[in-house]
Amino acid sequence: MRRIYLPVLLENVDRSQAGGFVVLFTLESTCRALLMTIVPLQAYTLLQSAQLVSVTYLAVSLTGLVASLGLPIVMHLIPRRYMMTLGALTYMASATFLATGTLPGLITGLALQISATAMLEVTINLYLLDHIPRKELNTFEPRRLLWSGLAFAAGPWLGVYLHENVVNGLTYIVVILTAALMLIAFWKLRLSDSVSIQPAKGPPPNPIKYIPRFISQKRLVLAWTLAVGRNGWWLMYFVYTPIFVTQSGYSPELGGALVSLGVLPMIFVRQWGRIGQKIGLRKLLMAAYAATGLISICAGLAGEWAIATMGFLLLGAFLATMIDGAGNVPFLRAVHPHERADMTSVYTTYRHGTSLFTPGLFATVLAFLPLSFVFISGGLATIGMAWLSGFLPKRL
Repeated sequence: MRRIYLPVLLENVDRSQAGGFVVLFTLESTCRALLMTIVPLQAYTLLQSAQLVSVTYLAVSLTGLVASLGLPIVMHLIPRRYMMTLGALTYMASATFLATGTLPGLITGLALQISATAMLEVTINLYLLDHIPRKELNTFEPRRLLWSGLAFAAGPWLGVYLHENVVNGLTYIVVILTAALMLIAFWKLRLSDSVSIQPAKGPPPNPIKYIPRFISQKRLVLAWTLAVGRNGWWLMYFVYTPIFVTQSGYSPELGGALVSLGVLPMIFVRQWGRIGQKIGLRKLLMAAYAATGLISICAGLAGEWAIATMGFLLLGAFLATMIDGAGNVPFLRAVHPHERADMTSVYTTYRHGTSLFTPGLFATVLAFLPLSFVFISGGLATIGMAWLSGFLPKRL
């Protein structure tokens, strides 16, 4: 699904390795971007129902949630470098199953894709927390997200184009090759030789203990909820925009192009981050969530006027990049250093929480209302996130 944990220039590593990190995370972003549009379209082709697509995503997302919660225990048993390796191999297996073009292949491939994302997300975020001082996170996070621009601007359209116009299934082959290159690049960096990146030495984290601890900290719960809202809007955009375009009688390539164009403004996240530094991330998030929600409602109200709906969705995507300008800063500023591993493993379940709540909400909506009401309900939920942003610390 979506972005985050993208190309990172780690300031505390040797400059000769910085380029290697950029390559590593760019390749990981490319894998996700290529699958971003083609998987929902494949699901819609096989199921012929937007509601059944929602139910499928809801069911499969349970796999990612279990995988994410179990990662801390697994990471205690194996070094991080092997977790990165397992994540890359899982991506390759996911693409292989998706390439079969069957419903069992779709379900298995989607489950593996979500699991791979969980593995890579937790591992990369721990690398990030090892290297980036907390006081630099406000300026670092927009810079980190900026590198996703090219991959996510081209990937959604390119994935559909290769599959529809070059060779059927070629996109999945490209994903396999990209994941293989990511694996090679990772091992070439020889991160296991770094004294600052080592497997955990203490006892394995106990899920029964660290989940209640996370819930007991209101700032962490708020950061998780806002991340669910942010990621939920993008999930709505990535999954239901191409389905809406296809349902309106336009080509799948247009759906992929619309997703790519929607992500293109990600190149402005550094500017949003700078604005956030001046006016405060709290105010930025309140304004961004509210504006994105209102435009999403307008997209739904446009009804059968497909061109207008597409235009509103593109504008909504542009406004949503304002939210990404803050990124994960609310969590990174709230988490205590000695709890980073445990709390990060819980926080990163926002992606899986999104994959449960969002399809569940839209499956309910689609049971009674047409597809355009997905954008209306998504907009109302996003406005709710604007209200919750008001509870962030004023000093943020």
